[in-house]
Amino acid sequence: MSRRSLIALIVILILIGGIIYWVQRTKKENNKAATPVLSVAARNQTQNADATSVTARPQDTVVFTLTAENQTDKTIPGYVIEANISEVTNVSTLIDAQGASYNAGTSSLVWTPLDIPGEGSVQKQFSVRVNPLTDNSNPVMKIKFNNELHVTIGKPVVAGSNTAAVTSPGSYQAPVTGPAGDLAVWLALAATGLYFGIRKYQTIKA
Repeated sequence: MSRRSLIALIVILILIGGIIYWVQRTKKENNKAATPVLSVAARNQTQNADATSVTARPQDTVVFTLTAENQTDKTIPGYVIEANISEVTNVSTLIDAQGASYNAGTSSLVWTPLDIPGEGSVQKQFSVRVNPLTDNSNPVMKIKFNNELHVTIGKPVVAGSNTAAVTSPGSYQAPVTGPAGDLAVWLALAATGLYFGIRKYQTIKA
């Protein structure tokens, strides 16, 4: 092989290597651009509060919001939002999945593919109702969608009684105050005076 041919071969190999490197780098950047930033938040609809800041009670409704944010200026086509809910529905009942299908193999909710516009975001929600507790533990609902969320579950709150104690028959009761109470006292005094007046009159007459 002549020196010229060898140089040409080296140049061709360098060009091929450069093209391969450029293609792989471009593919890597495109894949990176096609990955949105994911996050999950939860709200206790019954208590009207952030679900992570309060203790959920049996029968409370908790709404989870899944967000996929596109931080690039290019549209991400056909992105599928999928979330594993196995550690949510083990202590609650799914009541609304906003049109998602359930994948039993992965214990996940899967929504129809969506385009995420450049510098935009899409959201999906699902709602659950907290199940009655079966023991004395305080279970936690967990879900991971990039970040991990914990929702603590506690025992039902027993409403306090404001009913005043009822006195037994014949027991002492404090006199009623106010206009109605004063009137009752005056009527009692008048009746007593009338009674003794009649008895005195009958005694004199006799």
